[in-house]
Amino acid sequence: MICLYCHGRIDVELNLLNMFSKTKRICQSCHLKLTGWRSGVRCARCHRIMHAAEKECRDCIFISSRFTPVRSIRCLLDYNSEVKMMMHRYKFVRDIALAEVMAGFIDIKEWQYDHIVPIPVSEHRLEERGFNQITEVLKRSRTAYTELLATDKVKLQSERSKAERIDSDNPFSFDAGEKDVKILDKRILIVDDIYTTGITVHHAAETIMQRNPSSVDVLTFSKA
Repeated sequence: MICLYCHGRIDVELNLLNMFSKTKRICQSCHLKLTGWRSGVRCARCHRIMHAAEKECRDCIFISSRFTPVRSIRCLLDYNSEVKMMMHRYKFVRDIALAEVMAGFIDIKEWQYDHIVPIPVSEHRLEERGFNQITEVLKRSRTAYTELLATDKVKLQSERSKAERIDSDNPFSFDAGEKDVKILDKRILIVDDIYTTGITVHHAAETIMQRNPSSVDVLTFSKA
């Protein structure tokens, strides 16, 4: 087998313990590089590395002052140097095969949610990139999802300053094709690729909360 990340050979000796297990997508070396977390004191909620003088996470204080907080936030990977490179290759070099790598880290318990909602991309971004980086990973992990939201936002979050992100209007609306989806008292999981300030996922949650779900959780592929 070939590692989908470094393209090196994966030598696996079959035995009774691994004969019926999932096929490995990446080698052990790449797995260790991608799953390493940077050292530091982290916010227990958003997992941001906090400064020594911080008693509370400044990002979470801001989010709670502006939005109704989501129930929980979970990040699968840290945004270490290797993950940062992977995301660059995936989103901007358009190495779509890396969706298989990230799919290997997805561990969503679908029975816990009524709707799994990916953050949408605009038609312009979809045409430019050729794929939605969130739904592509969910497809590869065989995770059912509902494209509940739509957006016409063109400018990338990575192109915005923190001040611009904070001052931005909510770019999300309900997708016209999903207007009849029942949200009242339903359990929702929002999925995004990178959690930076939290503005994007909380804008999405703000829109969804208009229909009074019972709970809204957030899952992101990594924490910047």
